[in-house]
Amino acid sequence: MVRCIIFIIMEEIKEFVEKNFTIRVEDNITSLKVIFSSTMGEGVIWFEQAKKGWSSKPLSTNQYLIVDAELSQVLTFLNRYYQLDESNYHDIRRMFIDMGMEMVDKHTKGDE
Repeated sequence: MVRCIIFIIMEEIKEFVEKNFTIRVEDNITSLKVIFSSTMGEGVIWFEQAKKGWSSKPLSTNQYLIVDAELSQVLTFLNRYYQLDESNYHDIRRMFIDMGMEMVDKHTKGDE
């Protein structure tokens, strides 16, 4: 029951972010930044091109890995707006990472 409620809240938060945040990708040849910005704050997820030694799986030339994220401003705002607590932060971060990976995929495939 609790997990179902969290899922409903997560869908609502995702819709809120898509509606109220500008999501853009900044390309720096070997790295990418996905930036979530609004008047409520800014969050950034950094990606770097995967190197062959990072994984035993075959890598394509467009494959990027997450190397860091700074979401504290966005999480603080969402915490106040949705009355979340730290136990929800893992799910919120996961949502932002999924959204960031979707943006990187679109960017590398030229769908932006």
